[in-house]
Amino acid sequence: MNKSWWTKLVLLIVFIATSAVYSVPTLFNLDLEKTKWPFKQKINLGLDLQGGLYMVLGVDFDKVFKEVIERQSSTLAQNLKEKSIIVSGVKVLREGFPGDDSRIVISLGAGAAQAVKDYIKKEYTILRFTGEKPGELEFGLDREYKNDVREKTINQSIEVIRNRVDEFGVAEPQISSQGNDRVVVELPGIKEIQRAKDLIGRTAKLEFKIADDKNMDANFAKTIDELEKKVGFDPKQGAKFSEFVAEMNKQAKGKIPEGTEIAYERVKSLTVKDDYTQRIPYLLFTRADVTGDDLQDASVGFEQESRRPNVDFSLNPRGAEKFGKLTSENVGKRLAIVLDGIVHSAPVINSKITERGQITLGRDNTEDIMKEAKDLAIVLRAGALPAQLDFLEQRIVGPSLGADSIQKGAMAGVIGCILVFIFMSLYYRMSGVVASISLMLNALFLISLLIMMEATLTLPGMAGIALTIGMAVDSNVIIFERIRDELQEGKSVGAAVSAGFQKAFTAIFDANITHGIIAVVLMSYGTGAIRGFAVTLLVGIFTTLFCAVTVCKLFFDGYLANRRAEITTLSI
Repeated sequence: MNKSWWTKLVLLIVFIATSAVYSVPTLFNLDLEKTKWPFKQKINLGLDLQGGLYMVLGVDFDKVFKEVIERQSSTLAQNLKEKSIIVSGVKVLREGFPGDDSRIVISLGAGAAQAVKDYIKKEYTILRFTGEKPGELEFGLDREYKNDVREKTINQSIEVIRNRVDEFGVAEPQISSQGNDRVVVELPGIKEIQRAKDLIGRTAKLEFKIADDKNMDANFAKTIDELEKKVGFDPKQGAKFSEFVAEMNKQAKGKIPEGTEIAYERVKSLTVKDDYTQRIPYLLFTRADVTGDDLQDASVGFEQESRRPNVDFSLNPRGAEKFGKLTSENVGKRLAIVLDGIVHSAPVINSKITERGQITLGRDNTEDIMKEAKDLAIVLRAGALPAQLDFLEQRIVGPSLGADSIQKGAMAGVIGCILVFIFMSLYYRMSGVVASISLMLNALFLISLLIMMEATLTLPGMAGIALTIGMAVDSNVIIFERIRDELQEGKSVGAAVSAGFQKAFTAIFDANITHGIIAVVLMSYGTGAIRGFAVTLLVGIFTTLFCAVTVCKLFFDGYLANRRAEITTLSI
């Protein structure tokens, strides 16, 4: 045996030893907290194997574009006035158009049509001209702008959700887009389902607004009472509180001062779980000078006297300057801290406040408040969702179902491998035994590489492992059949083995490269479990090429070394 063979053998032993160190905790299901094994990490299991939460969230783009068109309408009316372009009115028209394609209708003054067109073309590039009637011009949002908003909103939503989930402590979450208006979230191993949903779906839109205490009088209370009876709100029937508040403000137009809005503080019942029937109405100025965009950090803090948890926040320099101006100009008034349209508290401003503040939470027990404070700090730090997300689909996979999948999948794999080993040993005799050893090493290398890469194993991933074993068997069959052909042509055993491996390599390489291309495509365009299958398949291609071509050849070379002339038959 030459030096090259011994070098390859030593490297193979090192590979086997390293793979064993990585794989033992997973293969023998060791308790990582109690075991003395030097490597303490198991393979990550996907949602279908360890249970967890699967959600599909839809982005309400109708609402996104509605808000955009409202803002454009408001600023356009003001800017046209400043430019002395005479128009008699600017309004938003929604009826008769798709939900995501509302129109701005401009009622023209005498001879203003061309001036309006020229100004909008120059200054409002996100608007497109859609039609003209006598005395009116109609504009909608530019299609390229809408596509850009969709893409950015989805990507930003995914990033915000990922940041929140990472801080929540979920291992290996799968977060991806589906189509152009949906986000798929898979949280394996999650136990606090409702808390996770609340954390992910919360938009976390933080605003600081001054309360209009002057107009919160008996007439306001009477107006609120009348409107609530008219609008109605029944959460048991699936009504959303945000929609209730929006309808209240719609019905309140003309009944409350212009530039103000109705908002509520929701008080949780101390006796009935998840009951928010008590609502405290506020009249707030619509304008928010300071928002969550000015936030620098948020963390859990404690009140000095009661030691009850709250959320401490700090503002960036720009936000601190605006906050200082806002509070100094409104000393003695109440400052409402509004999160996702809900008033969390409305303390009286006693003096100028700059870069730091505090959000006081509900009246629950300390444990519940602590959870709420932690979650609120997470969503504020991770950023606000760019749009409202609606839960379209939810599936909870129990851990028992995952354990059953692992058990049955592993059993099927073991039985399949044993049958393959038996067939190879019977059909190819000692060469088949060598192939079986190569297959076992292939599986060991594959599992250890997945652990090293911190990849997630899913049920399709287990199918990928089975497919890898099948591909490896094919490679050995090609090699052995080629060796048989060479022997039948009258070549010596040594020459037949060398020619068999050399001539079979092209076919083996071609087949695995084809599978590799498919795996790369699946990884690039697939989601969730499909990517899990692709990763396993791609890693399996490398281990198959190594074991079929290198490991098997090493065994044959070791058998034939220094005895090529003496050996006249081969057990194949």
